[in-house]
Amino acid sequence: MDVHEIKARLAADKPVYGTWSHLDHTTVVEIIGAAGLDFVVFDLEHGPHSFSDLPALYAAAEGRGLVPITRVPSGGNSNILRVLDSGTKGVMVPHVEGAEASAAYLDSMSYGTRSGNRGVATLTRCSMFDYKNEKTHFARQNEQVLKLLMIEDETALSQLDDICRLPGLDVVFIGIYDLSQSLGLPGGFDNPEFQSIYRDAVRRIRAHGLAVGGYAGTAAAVPPLLDMGLRFITLCVDGAMLRRAYEEMLAQLPGRA
Repeated sequence: MDVHEIKARLAADKPVYGTWSHLDHTTVVEIIGAAGLDFVVFDLEHGPHSFSDLPALYAAAEGRGLVPITRVPSGGNSNILRVLDSGTKGVMVPHVEGAEASAAYLDSMSYGTRSGNRGVATLTRCSMFDYKNEKTHFARQNEQVLKLLMIEDETALSQLDDICRLPGLDVVFIGIYDLSQSLGLPGGFDNPEFQSIYRDAVRRIRAHGLAVGGYAGTAAAVPPLLDMGLRFITLCVDGAMLRRAYEEMLAQLPGRA
């Protein structure tokens, strides 16, 4: 799958599935791709990846049909620019503060005429240093970047509709862990108050014609999310999936009681 296919599936209200990358090795990425997922999110906020690791990780992902997406450590223009020029096909910004900051983040993901737009360097890995087609670089890059903003705080939630009206936004990802903490309900995902807020946010995002993203720790958690209207779903974390698989296998072996 490529980024255009992901955009097309989301536009058709069809789900796409990926996972979070915390294990810093290209072979792990290739295994995720071989398993058949659609995308992988390289986590620079909570994970160990460095900017210098990214080109090899992106290459491993695309070599196995995974769309590489990167959660930057924060929304600064430099963070966004470096992952784009390194070749990511999607940028996810955590903890957006509100509509004004969100607009600046989206501007920095695209080439344009505003002062805050993406800085220009046509001869980088994202173009494979294509010195023959520099004039078409701008349009091609703008078309092949998936733009995601994360709602993780009460402040952003209060400006959700204004954020959703911003041009260029593809996915609004609701980060339930930080959001629950911000609401004074840390980890209280089944709390009726949290569920009401969560469902209302999903409804409001979809009303603006945007895809909603979210996290599912298990396969059993996915159908309820689909019923709510989520379509961009991250499935667990690579390291946790590895541990779970071994624990489940060990639990079935004789002599382990």
